[in-house]
Amino acid sequence: MSNIFDRDPFGWLRERDIDLLLCAELHARSALCDYIASRVLAGPGQFIGAWVSVSETEGETDVLVAWERPSGRVLALIENKIAAAFQPDLGIRYQARADRWSTEQGVVAAVTCLFAPASYMKNEEAQLFDVFITYEELSNVLRSSDDERGHFFADALEAGVEALQTGYVAILSEDVTKTWHYIWKLAQSEHPQLKMKAPGSKPGGSTWIYFREAEGLIHSEERSISLVLKAERGQADLMFGRTELAEMQGIAMLLEPDMKVAKASNSASIRIEVPTIDFAAGGDSQTEAIKTGLAACERLRKFVVERPELVRDLPNKNKS
Repeated sequence: MSNIFDRDPFGWLRERDIDLLLCAELHARSALCDYIASRVLAGPGQFIGAWVSVSETEGETDVLVAWERPSGRVLALIENKIAAAFQPDLGIRYQARADRWSTEQGVVAAVTCLFAPASYMKNEEAQLFDVFITYEELSNVLRSSDDERGHFFADALEAGVEALQTGYVAILSEDVTKTWHYIWKLAQSEHPQLKMKAPGSKPGGSTWIYFREAEGLIHSEERSISLVLKAERGQADLMFGRTELAEMQGIAMLLEPDMKVAKASNSASIRIEVPTIDFAAGGDSQTEAIKTGLAACERLRKFVVERPELVRDLPNKNKS
């Protein structure tokens, strides 16, 4: 801990970090907000709001921004990149969302934008966006103010430029991302109660799928229950946070034949063994394995939702 004050605050910079800093700067209505409006609107406009990670059928918009003009509302759909490769047809899907948003009541235009380091703009896919603004441009605008918040954001943008130059950045995987989308589509059609969220871009090691909004699961300060498909391990787990294995004996007597109680780091789980999923191999070649894993997760969800007394009777370590 002696050298903590010498460390770079951007040890592992992710694109989502930039998304959130950008959203905060826009809501502060700083000079950066005016600059982006001038590039997108080619004129003044009244800032309405900005939203991070807007998921829709055609994919995810990193940051959605809205301005009001006399003629109506103008939207900017921003894709933010540091070094990750473009997903297949990313620019086309952004344009499809923009076309649909432009037909909403009160909206007169929807513009697709790419924010990235200048050297990233050499990518041919960058040309599919209506507007592209470099990190270097944004940093210069932020540096021109006396606002320390803006200077911090400029530091982050410059760290992103350096990350691209040195290669020190979490690289997203197109294969893994495509497999996630394939799994999401199957979950939507066959097990909607799992309420799997539309996935964004995923790095190579992203192989655990959490169903955080699954129907009927209990989330509170007193008890944390997580439903997760640990796909590369071949495990569907219903995890009871801060629970010891010995405390699950009452539940163990009620389990179905292929269910078992297992230890999982800081928790105990009800587990079903399922086929493993290789995210690099693509989803369409593993349909049955994926369906089996999703079905196991749905069984675990129903098991606990239909037996609320199981959760109620577990020891609660959060209570004094």
